[in-house]
Amino acid sequence: MVNAGNTFSSARLSFTQAQYEATINWDFAGENGKSPSNPSLPSVGYPCGVPNGYGWKFGMSSEEAVLITRRVPQLAGAGYNQIYNACAGPNTRKSMPNARIELTDIAVDYYSISQNTWVRAVKQAVSGAAFTEDFINNQATGADYRDEAQGHKSVRSGIGNAAGKAGGSIGRSVDDGLVGYNFHGFADRFNITWSDVKAVVVSQAMRCIPNQGTDLNDCNKLGYIANVGIDSWATTTSPFDGFVTHGGVSGGRFKPVTTDWQIFTNYTGPKGFAGIKPPPVPQF
Repeated sequence: MVNAGNTFSSARLSFTQAQYEATINWDFAGENGKSPSNPSLPSVGYPCGVPNGYGWKFGMSSEEAVLITRRVPQLAGAGYNQIYNACAGPNTRKSMPNARIELTDIAVDYYSISQNTWVRAVKQAVSGAAFTEDFINNQATGADYRDEAQGHKSVRSGIGNAAGKAGGSIGRSVDDGLVGYNFHGFADRFNITWSDVKAVVVSQAMRCIPNQGTDLNDCNKLGYIANVGIDSWATTTSPFDGFVTHGGVSGGRFKPVTTDWQIFTNYTGPKGFAGIKPPPVPQF
C-alpha cells in the first residue's frame, strides 16, 4: 500500500519516488473503488447518487495528451477533488458519521515544453462546498469542513454522514438510491499557458480519521472514495459561463480512503512518461 502510516501525529508526510510513480500508474485509469493494496478484491463501490449513465461513475480513463485546443485560449487552471460515499448497488450507502477525510494541500506540477522540465504551478489549501452528487444545476450548500493540525483540513459528505444540509437528501433518486451531497473541493485558479504543457499532474494526500475520539470503526467500513483532477480556464477571473470558456482537463480514478495516508493523483500526459522524466514526488 502506498501510505505514510496511520498515526494521528503531526509529523511531516513522506512518500518515496517509487511510491509516487506507482500511485500515478494506478490512478491513471481503471475501475473505481478498487484498492491498490489488494487489487484482486472487488470494488468497495462507486460514487453514490451519480446516475449510471454518467461516463465517470464506474471507471476513469485519463487522456494521454492535454486535449483542450478546441476551447478559446486557455491561460489558467485549477485543481480539484471529489469525496463521495461509495455505493456498491441500490441502497448500499454505509452509515459512518464518525468518519472524516483529512486533506493536505493540493499540488499541481506540469511538464513545460519550452523549459523541458517539470515546473511547480501551485501548492495550496483546498476550500470547497457540498455539491449535489449528480451535479444537477450545480446545486450546492455549505460543506462539513474543519481545520486540523499541520494546516490540514477535513470533511464529511453524503446522506447521514455529514452535519447540516451537507448530510441530507435533496429529494431525487438515481439508480443506486437517494441523491445527497459530495464534497467538491477546489484550490484557487493559477496562471498556466496550456500550449506549453506536455503533461500535468495533480496530487493530494488523504486519510480517514474519526469525527470524534479515536474509534476507527466507521473509517474501517471503507465507505468513502475520492479522486483529484484539474480544470482549465480562459483566465484566473473568467466567470462561470456553462463551460463555454472552461472545462475539465482530466480526473483520476476514485479509490477507497483508508486510515493510512495515501496520495491521490491525476496525471495527464504521455503514458508511462514516454519521452519525459517522471514528476518528482511532492512533499506534503
